[in-house]
Amino acid sequence: MKKQFIAALALLISYAATAQSTPEKKVSKLELQIIGKLGFARLKQTGAVPLNGNINGSDILLAYKIGQRWDMAAGVGLLQFDANPTIAGNTASLRNSYLHIPLQFNGNYILFNGDQAKDPKLFFTIGAGLYANTLLKQELETVTGNTDTKNLGWNFGLSTQVGIKFLLSDALNIALGMESQGDLTKMKKDGAEQRIENLNAFYFKLGLHF
Repeated sequence: MKKQFIAALALLISYAATAQSTPEKKVSKLELQIIGKLGFARLKQTGAVPLNGNINGSDILLAYKIGQRWDMAAGVGLLQFDANPTIAGNTASLRNSYLHIPLQFNGNYILFNGDQAKDPKLFFTIGAGLYANTLLKQELETVTGNTDTKNLGWNFGLSTQVGIKFLLSDALNIALGMESQGDLTKMKKDGAEQRIENLNAFYFKLGLHF
């Protein structure tokens, strides 16, 4: 995942460098967004206390501009939750791998007025949306052995974002910020239920107009 993200970064920077030499290029309403995120989350499962762990993931979204400030984005992503629960007095290793399907609405607001507002490069960004998750695989490693379970159900939730966006050219922009997510429903299978109660992550976003 990291190698693919670095390769995409190099490709986008190269594209932006060539786009700079094209005068008065009309910016498309379509934008490809590549997002990496890293943070913390809390998992709640049937018959267990809430479990704190680390979260990392990436999304690939296609955004469409629907107004002067707003755009709508949808796509797919992968999310991974890692934690160390205690089972029968021994520390275990838990890894949940999710398929993440977000739908987001994002707004961009110019940070400065005056001369800088004529050709803005820096924006304050906010966003909100819905998502669907499916737990593709749950892996548990203990001192007595390893187990993995697949296809543990679907659920839905809400997400919010806040950050800063920098325009590097008409074709390329980057954004940094924080994202929060919370599941509204529980994943259910074979009498077991689980959901992520809190997810707070730092994100890095690359945007490419085409």
